[in-house]
Amino acid sequence: MIWKCANPDCSSSYVYLEGRLYRFPKQPIKHGRRANTHSVQHFWLCTDCCATNALEYDEGRGVALVRHLDWASAPEPSQFIAQA
Repeated sequence: MIWKCANPDCSSSYVYLEGRLYRFPKQPIKHGRRANTHSVQHFWLCTDCCATNALEYDEGRGVALVRHLDWASAPEPSQFIAQA
């Protein structure tokens, strides 16, 4: 269950139908096997954080918080929030 914004610097509580909900695959399980197609992780960014940030998934690295301004200049994520 999602309780708060995925941005570690934000303490906003989850509000239904506000902000943006993201869905990414769960990390592989032991022996390199992938989790089944229904194994997903959910993350939510509040409305304020959505204005300047987004979440991206990089297989092998995880879920990253990326600033919108960073997309044009540098593809590196600003902060990883969950491992792959």
